[in-house]
Amino acid sequence: MVQIKRAPLKLRIKPKPSEPEEQIIDDATDPLARQRRFLAREDKKSKKLGLVFADAFIRGMREIGYKNPAWALAELIDNSFQAGADTVDIRMKDVDWKMERSPPSQVAIIDNGIGMLSKMISHSVRWGGTDRENDRQGFGRYGYGLPSAAVSLAKSYSVYSKTEGKKWYVVHVDLEALGNAAGDDDRVDELLAPQLAELPLWLNSADGKLDVTEFGSGTIVVLETLDRLKTMGGWISGKSLKVKLLQHFGVIYRNTLQDKKIFIAGDATEIIDPLFLLPDARYGDETDVRSKQIKTAAFETVGAFGKGVVRIRAAVLPPNFQLADPNEYGKKGAKTGRRWDIMKTYNGILVCRAGRQIDVVSPEWTKFQNYDANIKIEIDFDPALDEFFGLTTSKQQIVIDEKMWEKLKVSGRDSGGIQALVKDMRGEFKRMKSVLDACKPTSEYKDRSRPSASAMQAAQKFKARASLSPQKRAQAEKALHEYAWAMANARKISIELAEASAKKETNARLFDLEFAAVEEAPFFQAKRLGLQKRLTINTAHPFYEKVYQRSGEAQAGLEVLLFVLADAELDAENEREAFYRTERKNWSEGLSHALEELLNDDAMSDRAAADAESG
Repeated sequence: MVQIKRAPLKLRIKPKPSEPEEQIIDDATDPLARQRRFLAREDKKSKKLGLVFADAFIRGMREIGYKNPAWALAELIDNSFQAGADTVDIRMKDVDWKMERSPPSQVAIIDNGIGMLSKMISHSVRWGGTDRENDRQGFGRYGYGLPSAAVSLAKSYSVYSKTEGKKWYVVHVDLEALGNAAGDDDRVDELLAPQLAELPLWLNSADGKLDVTEFGSGTIVVLETLDRLKTMGGWISGKSLKVKLLQHFGVIYRNTLQDKKIFIAGDATEIIDPLFLLPDARYGDETDVRSKQIKTAAFETVGAFGKGVVRIRAAVLPPNFQLADPNEYGKKGAKTGRRWDIMKTYNGILVCRAGRQIDVVSPEWTKFQNYDANIKIEIDFDPALDEFFGLTTSKQQIVIDEKMWEKLKVSGRDSGGIQALVKDMRGEFKRMKSVLDACKPTSEYKDRSRPSASAMQAAQKFKARASLSPQKRAQAEKALHEYAWAMANARKISIELAEASAKKETNARLFDLEFAAVEEAPFFQAKRLGLQKRLTINTAHPFYEKVYQRSGEAQAGLEVLLFVLADAELDAENEREAFYRTERKNWSEGLSHALEELLNDDAMSDRAAADAESG
């Protein structure tokens, strides 16, 4: 029998078809339909995935969330200064400066730093393309600044750069072209390849402060298609953009501008110090009222990247500091000056990194009210301590961690003592306010008696007359004579004329009220000036701020109450007089402690905001 050799059976298993995505992509009942549509689009591209989807990433980076154009452009200025530039010149193209609403067609940021090698320009326009990765010495760390800032304002831009002895090279960035080339690495490299360049003619003009035709080295970033800037209200026109950049950069770079320069459309950026302490800073001499420096301190601590120093500056701005005319303090409707915009904008604890302004924060243990705009605290930390301050990639927000907050809060050798500092500064502001208020309340009644004084004088007919002892009469005449001497010196008149005027004044007003700030003194005092009984309310005592100033229509009633007590004390003799003086001291101490418990600083309302705005 012939044996037939059979070939082994090959099982032909029909491949299982892939999920019929195309058939169910538009199925409204399919919860995965959105995913299927996305995968179908990506599969058609036949490209490797990589780490990110480039087109979506670019769109997302356009929305990185800069607070305003100044913060975006600050990223480019940071790069310039870190590249060794001592001058940054920002120019605007096609602005008609005679027109209020003339927008720039392009904006150029020019620096005279060391420049970039041609290949480095290509890296610099890519996110993360930096030679300073995780640098702890200067402004930059992540390599996000240039591309993030540029695309937040423009959909096309160019970076020109040259190193010493070399020619200009340029990389043109067009987001639409890059989006179309998404996933094609070769095409992206081609689009971002550096090319020999001639600078645009408008940059070769003499309009700016840096002559690019004489450059040995430097970098120029030109924002060309400003599609995002055109949508930002208040920043669109060249004039408004210039004014706002000058102000923002004056604050952000207040410490850097002491030895470097930033020009905006031909004008130099002036230092603006929110503490108003730096010499020659803008608005510092707006009036004769000056900022009072409270503390300059520093402490060293160790972070993951080595030792670093935290420096603290503080200042109290007097209550009339923000007024256009400080002499109008207390006057209803008094106008604020240009200082006030800075004060209210930067209300809180200002945080700087290596001298560069980053953010304004508030601690958990206190709330900065409107009237706290007159107390200023600045924290400046070394880049080695970044981990403690939660610096974001856009360098415009700080999130201080709990350990650092504790070091900043408590007092001690290696701490900031800010909690006690804030309390002391608020106390100093209140003291300053009390001194100014001491002169304020009487102006309303300069030519007539206060209602409370008139009421006391009218009520004298119901009171049994008390005989005045010779000793008290002599004390009253002596006090009147001293008052006349003070009047003579203040008005530059003879003592004879002053005594006649003082006698006429006190005889006409048998009761009168004045205000004075006297630390550690009772909440009111009383004295005789000839025939007059004078009540003095102490503006340095908590009673004045926490009761008297808040009493509204009841204020005259409070004055009458104090007048009655003062009247009884001034008429008292011997033991009764001693009783009143002793008890007045005890009343004042008890009142002070009780008011502090009843109305502590943290629980106080924002009532004093009006004082901060209008004096």
